[in-house]
Amino acid sequence: MMNPTTLPRILHIEDNQDIKAFVFSILQDIASISHASSLATAEEKLSSEQFDLVILDLVLPDGSGLDLIREIKSLDPPVAIIVHSAHELSDTMSGVDAVLSKLHTTEDDLRELVQKLTTT
Repeated sequence: MMNPTTLPRILHIEDNQDIKAFVFSILQDIASISHASSLATAEEKLSSEQFDLVILDLVLPDGSGLDLIREIKSLDPPVAIIVHSAHELSDTMSGVDAVLSKLHTTEDDLRELVQKLTTT
């Protein structure tokens, strides 16, 4: 396991507890993961902490995750974005680095993509 101080920091914006636990179990040894269950909490964390990657659900209790993309893209230093949604979406979305389907993404797919996007 890497030294925790060198692990990439991920903000996982997701309100489903099962999916949060699933993603955490896949990534816990390769990243430091912080969670937000709402747009409001995500905005608060994005303004007060620095992240290397955001994993973003689009359907949140207080709005759409799409509303955060512009804010995330304006951060300095830049932060990669993975949209992780149960909805079928285009493989490419404006302003994001990757789109993954919750229904069709394997553990290895998610892990490999996170490693690719957080390795310099």
